[in-house]
This record gives sequence, structure tokens and C-alpha cells, in this order.
Amino acid sequence: METNSNFNWKDHISIVDSSLNAEAIANVIKVDTEMLAHMDDLQDRVQADLTKFQPVIVAQFTPGGGKFTLVRDEYGEEARYTVEPVARLFYMAKSIAHAPLGIFGCFGPYSTDPKNQGWRAPMEDYRNVLAKALSTIDDIDVEKGYQIDDRLKRKLVMDLNNVTGQFDDAPPHLDEDTVVPHVIKVMKDLLKSSIDFVDNTAFQLSDDESPAEVFQKWCNMTSDDKDNPDDTLYKLIVQSQVIAASTQQLGISTLMQTWRDTFSEEDWANLYVIVQGEWVTRKLNSIAQCILPEMADGEEALDEHLLIVTNLTDVDPALHFLARILEDRSAAAMILTDHSQPRDDLSGQVDLLGPVMQDVVCPHMSAANKAPETGDSCPH
Repeated sequence: METNSNFNWKDHISIVDSSLNAEAIANVIKVDTEMLAHMDDLQDRVQADLTKFQPVIVAQFTPGGGKFTLVRDEYGEEARYTVEPVARLFYMAKSIAHAPLGIFGCFGPYSTDPKNQGWRAPMEDYRNVLAKALSTIDDIDVEKGYQIDDRLKRKLVMDLNNVTGQFDDAPPHLDEDTVVPHVIKVMKDLLKSSIDFVDNTAFQLSDDESPAEVFQKWCNMTSDDKDNPDDTLYKLIVQSQVIAASTQQLGISTLMQTWRDTFSEEDWANLYVIVQGEWVTRKLNSIAQCILPEMADGEEALDEHLLIVTNLTDVDPALHFLARILEDRSAAAMILTDHSQPRDDLSGQVDLLGPVMQDVVCPHMSAANKAPETGDSCPH
């Protein structure tokens, strides 16, 4: 058999090298992909056993003030209890407090072009929604409609008197006999003010004017009238917010106390809470603020046993997320033991590369000068 004596393997060595190179790279990358597979398996196993070792509460935001699911171990089996504890007054007060925002939404798309009067049709539609709410609000039963009981009355008296005093040093003016009529009056006055603005200000503008400027003036009106603590839109909005917040706080804290009484102190200390939120509610989350005082460690529980998480929409994804956090914390406790890098860099919200990246991006900054928690940054 003849061979080609002119064939030179050196001219084709790149073919061999390329194949070996790709295989070697794949072998190295597999270290990470296999790690992820094993960690995913661990996460599933942790979730399966999660409530055998600690109770979990998953708090979901709802327009009505929140839905809460307690997941606990009962005789070796997982049990779930779901409650929506907030009185309906919360949703109504919050809904009416949003009336000015609804007006803004009508003209907002046209505010940069005053000659475009496209805002008038949606504004008229929304004005009719406000008017219908106002015309029927007196038909709502206090106890069954608003769900206002004696405990909520006392809570509203305390909080509304406190807030109106902060407005303009107005003395306490509400008691348990007058607070419900006042609550209804606040909501009706806010609706009336919104309708009045639309009818007598916005719709009176000429066809080459936008309501943006007059809307801002309406929102920013001020008054220090001690005898009338709800005489401006701002005061009406704030009082509606207080009504909603007081209602939500009482409902959630009462539920938490009820559940707490069913546990030993040791078991309650092991409680984890997942609050499902959005980016816009991540800070000073209202549900988290109601829950924290009822947890074993109070404010210290935030980010340790109470986690506010975005992009979760149900109970099982929340439990899966918690399993990930717990497995990461366990790994961090073993891997980052006596070193300077905090364990939270592996098991918290800090990117594991973050502190090292800061050294790379800003090498001239000493460790003593780094304070990412305060917002300090490298001036480059």
C-alpha cells in the first residue's frame, strides 16, 4: 500500500489540538454544572424536610391586605392553614386614597403636549367611577361591609387622633362614638374633592392647556386650620392611609398572635417568614412591619428569619426559595469559617464576587474606607 510521502501531520496538528482543547474546557466547566445539579438536589431534599424542623409563614400581597399561609408539622405530616385576616375597610380606604393617582393616570400620557386633549375622555370616564362610588358609599353596612368591630374602632381612634395632631397641632377630636362617621366622611370628602377638581378645574381648562399644573396645585394646597383637620387633599389622603394601615396592622398582628399561641417558645423562635413583594415595596414593606414585632427576635429577625422576596407568586416557590437560603447558609458556615469574608456573602444578598470586585474596581480604597451598606462608592 502506497503512502503519500508528502503528507505533513504538522500542517494538520490544529485539528487535534482543537478537539482536545474543547474537551478540556468542557471538563473544567462541568465542575460548575455538576455543582449546580448537586445543589439543586440538595435544595429539593431540604424543601421536603423543611417544616419538620421549623414552621414557615408565607405572606402574599393581595389588594385586600394580604393572604397568609402557615406551613407546619403535625404528627409527622405537613399541614397548611391559609387566612386573609384584614378587614375590608383596608381595601376601601386604600382604593379611595388612590383617586388622585387615577386622575393623574388619565392626563399623564398627554401632559407633555398641552394641545393634545385626549385626556378628556378617560378623565370623564374616571370621574363617573368616582361619582358612582360617592353615590353608593352610604349603602355599605358598617359591620358587614367595612368589617369594623370594637377593637378596630379603638385602634382607629388612637391612630387618627395622633396623625391629625401632627398636621397642625389639632387636639384629639375622635372617640369610639364618632370615629366611624369620621372615617366615612374622610372617604366621601376625598371623593368629593376629586370630582370637584375634575368638574370645576380640569374640565374648565381651555383646549390648549394641560391639567398638570393645576393638578399639582390642588395636591399641594396647605392649611393650618386646627378646627378642620381634613380640609385639604393631602390631609384626606394621609388619613385614608392611616385608616388602611391601622386596619391592616390590627388584622395581621392579631393573626400572628393567634398562631404564636399554638407553638412553644422554642418552636416559634425557629419560625421563618417569606413575604412576597415587589421591587417597589421592598423597603418599609407594610406586611413585614406588621409581622416583625410578633417574631421571637423582633426587628433582628429581618433578613435572618423574615425574608422579603420579589418575583414569587405562591407558597411552594416560597418554600423552594427558603430551602435555597438555608442550604447556602449551611455551606457558608462550613466554607467561610475563620476568614475575613463575611458568611453573608455566600448566603445573603451580597454578590459573592461583590467585595472582591470592589477591590478590583477601586484598588486604591482601603478596606477601612469601604462602606457599601452606607452607599459610599469609589470616585474612580
